[in-house]
Formats: sequence, C-alpha cells, structure tokens
Amino acid sequence: MPELVFFRRGEEVLRVGLGRERMVLGRGEKSDVVIPDPEVSRQQVALSFDGEQCTLEDLSGKGTLVAGTSTQKGVLADGADIALGQWRAIFRLHGSSQSEGPTEVGSRTELQPRESASRWQPAQVRVKQGSNETIHKLGADSFTVGKDPACDLVIQDPFLSSRHLKVTRREGLFHVVDTNSTNGTWMGSMRVFEVEVGLPTTLRVGETDLVLEPVTPARKELSFHGIIGGDPSVRQLNELIERVAPSSAAVAILGESGTGKELVARALHECSQRADRPFIPVNCAAISKELIESELFGHEKGSFTGATNARKGAFEEADGGTLFLDEIGELPLDLQAKLLRALESGEIKRVGASRPFQVDVRVVAATNRELLAQARDGRFREDLYYRLCVVPLHLPPLRNRRGDILSLAEHFLRMYSPRGQTVKLAPGAVERLQQHAWPGNIRELRNVVHRALLLRKGTAIEATDISFDQEVNRETGVAVPELLPGMTLEQMLLKLERQIVESALRRYNNNRERVARELGVARSTLFKRLKEWGLTKQEEEAE
Repeated sequence: MPELVFFRRGEEVLRVGLGRERMVLGRGEKSDVVIPDPEVSRQQVALSFDGEQCTLEDLSGKGTLVAGTSTQKGVLADGADIALGQWRAIFRLHGSSQSEGPTEVGSRTELQPRESASRWQPAQVRVKQGSNETIHKLGADSFTVGKDPACDLVIQDPFLSSRHLKVTRREGLFHVVDTNSTNGTWMGSMRVFEVEVGLPTTLRVGETDLVLEPVTPARKELSFHGIIGGDPSVRQLNELIERVAPSSAAVAILGESGTGKELVARALHECSQRADRPFIPVNCAAISKELIESELFGHEKGSFTGATNARKGAFEEADGGTLFLDEIGELPLDLQAKLLRALESGEIKRVGASRPFQVDVRVVAATNRELLAQARDGRFREDLYYRLCVVPLHLPPLRNRRGDILSLAEHFLRMYSPRGQTVKLAPGAVERLQQHAWPGNIRELRNVVHRALLLRKGTAIEATDISFDQEVNRETGVAVPELLPGMTLEQMLLKLERQIVESALRRYNNNRERVARELGVARSTLFKRLKEWGLTKQEEEAE
C-alpha cells in the first residue's frame, strides 16, 4: 500500500496511506491534511493515486519542491521527497503497512509535532466516556481493545466492535491497527486503519476517547468522588467524609464561594447508605422569600394564588435520601424555625395543609458566611446553627492548596478540550496559574481554563492565553481596577464603589434591601447612590 511519511525537523510524525481518491495538502482548513506552517499555501499540492502510480499537482501557483526541484505536475517516484515548509513528506510506493485497505483521510487532519519518547517510558491509556474517566497502565508491549471479554482493554460502547483495534509499542512509537472494526478508529477527522503515533495521542472509537499518554507526576490525579487534590487539607477532608457519611447526622459545609461545597455534599451522599435514594439540592439564595417555603415543604391546591395543583416540596422529594441546602445563611428567620422543627422531629407540613407527616431526610447545609457571627447578631437562629453544625466540614480556599492547582487545571483541560484533541499547558501558563490569588477559587480556575482553551492559537495553552477578569492583590484577595490616565484617587474610589454596588445587585437579583444589608450601608444611602448613577426606575424616583 503506498503511503506518505511526514517528518518535521528530521523526526517522523505520521504515516498516511494513499487511497484512490484525491488528497490535498495545505495550510487551509479545507485541505485534507492541514500543515501548520506559514510557508505552505492554503492548498499547496494535490496527490492522486490510480492504483499504479501517484501524480502530484501543484495548487499554489509557485511550484512545489519535489526532490529539490520545483514541480508543477508530475509522477512521484518511490522515495520522492516533498518539501512543505518545515515539514517534509516522503512518498513510498510500497509502504511498511500491511493493512488490506488504505488509510482514509477526513475533511481536516492537522499535523502536529509529537514528542520523542523512550521505548521504556511509562505510558498509560486514559479512557474518556462523557464525563467519566478511567486510567489503565500499559505494562505489556501490546494490547487489544474491544467489547469482547478476551480483549486486554474491555470497553462497553455500543459502537465498538468485539475486537476493535490493537496497539503495539515499537521503539518509542505506538503502532495502531484497526482490526476490521465496523465504525472505525479515528484521529481527529481522520479515519485510520494503520498508523504509528507518539505520545500523547488521542484515538476515537465509537463514543469513547482513548488517550495514549506518558505517566508523569503532573498527570497523577488524586480523586475522591470527584474531589481532586492531594493537599493534606483535602486528604483530611476526604477522611472526614468517609467517617461521617454512614450516619444520619446533619453536616454543615463551610467555605468560600467556589470551593466545591456541592461536590462535597454529593460525596457525603454517595458514601452513605442513602446513595441509591434521591439527592436534592436547593439554593436558598436563588428563591424568593414568597416561594421558599413552598419549595422546601410543598403546598396544597388552592393554598395561595397560583397554586392550581398540589406540589411536593424538596423534603418530600428527598425522602429516604439527602437534602442539600446551599446558602443556608440566606434562609428567612420565620422559615428557620420550621426547618429546625423538621430537623428535630422529622415532621413537615405543606403550605395550606392541616396535618404534618413524617419524612426521613438527611440534611446537609452549606454557606460561605460566618453563621455563628450571624447568630450572635440575631440574623440566624442560634439553636438552628447548633442543630446544623453537628459535624462542620471546612473547605480550604484554593490559594491555601497551590499544589493542587495544576492537577485541577489539567482536569478541566480534559473536560473542555475538543473531542479527539489533546491540549497541554505550556510551562509559562502553569507558572501564571500558580501565581494567581484565586479569589473565586476552583470555580474561577475552571472558567480561566475554559476561556484559555477557546482563545488559544496552537495545540498548547501558552501564558498569553491565560487571562483573568481583574488583577488581584495577592495579600488581600481584593480586586483592583485598572488605573486610568487622568483620574484622581477620588474618581477611582467612586468608580470602584459603583462597580461593587452593581456587582452586588447582580448577585442578589436586584434586591436593594439585601444589597444594603450585605454592604453595611443604610438603604437610603444606597438609593441615593443608585439615583446619582441613573440606576433607579421612574416609579422609584417619584417615590
């Protein structure tokens, strides 16, 4: 079978079989094989194989160097060298491949430099199916993949064949052979029957991605029910979860916004005897005061305007399972008393109902506020505080566990990377991530990595691809706006004040009373500022 062997800087990168169809090489996205080199035209050259000989046709209008000679059109001799910028392609009339059919090239196959690898470099296969990932270490020099239990790597995928492919290690490279599968083996948009690749490489089979990658310290990921990290504080947290989960005691998860409180609540549920029962999350800050009681306890038909049907509340839905109350510090005081009764007696009563009834619910609450301080100020019931905080779990902020930043970033990188692609973090990007203060914690890191993936220009995320919403003072964690030329300190302070107020209004759904309370200012002062900035409605100004 004829083939093209691609080299970059003297290193073999990829082998592509030539079928009887026309294949276009070039820099543009419409080329069959995309060569990322500015010296290559968008459509540089076309190759056609008629079963006996391969014809080359220059599409650039400038000529293509074949064996050192500028060529417009001609038949390629066996071993002919085609110059493509920093890349070279060697034509072999009788390739080393022994597969029955030619490699099929899809609409866009992008060549990438691959890293050299030692024959004995430890390697692994990362199996990605949706959001689920498993890792398999490679001990032998070859392994088979398929649904058949006799395969070395058995994968349950409806689009996989019983014996789908075989991978053999050869002198630092991996020889991938598709064993006549029904739906094929893919590299990006290219379907391959036989190919040699280096590390890392992503193969797509059915709805599954197989990532051949080296085993390095940076890729070792410690995960406990989705909680990623090897910091001592995280390991201690995981141990507490395992010890506390089997009981039905109430748990309070305390920590800054973005530290993963719901993830911890789900881990508690999954480690408990209630794991096969419902897990119901409720965000107390996202529901209006008029509806929160109905959301928690349900209501009867006709109990209030708009109650056209009876409805179960979160307690009923979570019966036998776990109820996660996020932002518990935002719960109104009158409902705190009803919640306390439900916790102590297990009895709840729907809005408009005459009789209470029993439920079996384990309550896990979470907040980023100092509940005890709120209790002393009269903003949170002290008896409810002690009832909820039977077991407090404190989540460390990301800035206190910097050793986990890289593993978390790589986790989000794998989560959001385009299917079939392997994207890496350049050393400069890693350093930039390590130096940031992360006031938004893990949620902010996830957004930064996702944004960098969208903005990157190459196959790796560079330091210039990393951007933060605002520069942050590392000592205080307070966002500092950019200093604009010609502005005085007083003008900058007024601008910062407005930014803080507008941010609080967005966060609390334009609830002016709550914004005033959170910012520690009088409601009249807040309204005055909003009026000065033109942020009030006409009816409010008249009032």
